[in-house]
Amino acid sequence: MRGRWSRATGRCTHGPRRGAPPRSSRSLLAGLLLVALSAHAEEVEEEPPHPEDAPTVESAREEPPEAHPWLALGEVTAINLAVWLYDRTIGQKEWSRVTVDSWARNLRTGFVWDADDFSANQFAHPYHGGLYYTAARDNGLPFVACLPFTLLGSAQWELFAETEPPSTNDLINTSIGGMAMGEVLYRLSSMVLDTEATGSERFARELLGAALSPVRGFNRLVRGDSFRQEPRPADWTPREFAGWGTLGYLNLGNGNLLREPKNQFFAQLSLRYGNAFTGDLRHPFDAFEGHVQFTTRENSLISHARLSGVLVAQSLRRSDTDSLRLGLFQQLSYVDTLAYEVGGQSLAAVLMQQHQLSRHTLLKSSLGLEGHILMGISSEHSGSEGRNYDYGPGVGLEARLIYGRESWDIITLELGVARVVILDGSGGTHQVHTGRLLMDFPVVDRLGLGTELNVFQRFSRFDHFPDVKKETYELRVFLSIH
Repeated sequence: MRGRWSRATGRCTHGPRRGAPPRSSRSLLAGLLLVALSAHAEEVEEEPPHPEDAPTVESAREEPPEAHPWLALGEVTAINLAVWLYDRTIGQKEWSRVTVDSWARNLRTGFVWDADDFSANQFAHPYHGGLYYTAARDNGLPFVACLPFTLLGSAQWELFAETEPPSTNDLINTSIGGMAMGEVLYRLSSMVLDTEATGSERFARELLGAALSPVRGFNRLVRGDSFRQEPRPADWTPREFAGWGTLGYLNLGNGNLLREPKNQFFAQLSLRYGNAFTGDLRHPFDAFEGHVQFTTRENSLISHARLSGVLVAQSLRRSDTDSLRLGLFQQLSYVDTLAYEVGGQSLAAVLMQQHQLSRHTLLKSSLGLEGHILMGISSEHSGSEGRNYDYGPGVGLEARLIYGRESWDIITLELGVARVVILDGSGGTHQVHTGRLLMDFPVVDRLGLGTELNVFQRFSRFDHFPDVKKETYELRVFLSIH
């Protein structure tokens, strides 16, 4: 299932909070699954180390699409109106019965911190923001210029589509998280689409593309792009792409590994788009990595999700066997287990090095300084009614070392530390230590066997409560398909 794509051929060589769109989790699942299943084993020829940093002939001839900001603004407003009408009529949500008085009250109250559950705030809202982002992106606006539209769409909803006070955390998660999720799904839909295809293949590709990026799919249908035959844009296909899946069993222990463990089966889909270490990076998210994990835990389908994309990168040193780069990354993280919850929006300055050990093996290392814009983290003494986690900004460090064979990561070691200052919740600070050791060994063809150990430690110093130390371990065994 894992493969590298040829640019020349275009071929592969939980419930939403209040008004958030339904089935958001399933939409992301479908997106990652479709791309992973579309990756074939067809390998591209080896590229020389240096020319990839120069523009290709096709991309040099491409011109940016014409921007339509007013159309984007109209679509953002239409998205909110459509979702609100659904909640008001079919959903019969009491909070959707807005009036002029509720609008005035929300404007007077201003933004507050809400008490919604973790999955709604940290996962469903970024997906919702991805719809706003796509409305701007698909109307010709570049990555950074899409931010005002995600902010505006979120502000519109918070102020005028609900009787409840507008939420600060929703504004941040929807707008910033929406940019990451929206761009990733937009690019994955591009990989699926083929404007040169016809008949049933064209119909299937357009349908899958719309499932990945609904706003884009709607726009393509209205504009007639879904039926028009024309050359397929070269930048719809990354130079490198890999997708893989794992299926196995995990043992989640709280305090001691085998003491009152929680046993679950899990499935995880992962992908790597582009190459952050050596690839040609001209635009935000020309290279990104992502994964989503599903478990048999009740009332929570998704337990882990992460997106990390390069915003900009600068090459520091380059040779035939070594590459050293400094990159700025945007990250979205989400962990919701029976033992703890943590996740949010971050930026990270990352020093990356890749060393070619042999023709097929390599060693990748990175050290990142993270700035957490807003993190949610589980707490025993949350100050918001009905909420079991705190909110706050923070800083952190993350180190990673990977030994791989071609696109197969055989051994991965990760260590991280973060400190979060509580803005809303129990008051105080959280210090988090994380560790991850993964071994995924090839067995036959594209099948592998592996094991993974995850460690999570939280040291919490509360202003008005006793300090808390919490340790959680997760041991996995799995079968991998590449």
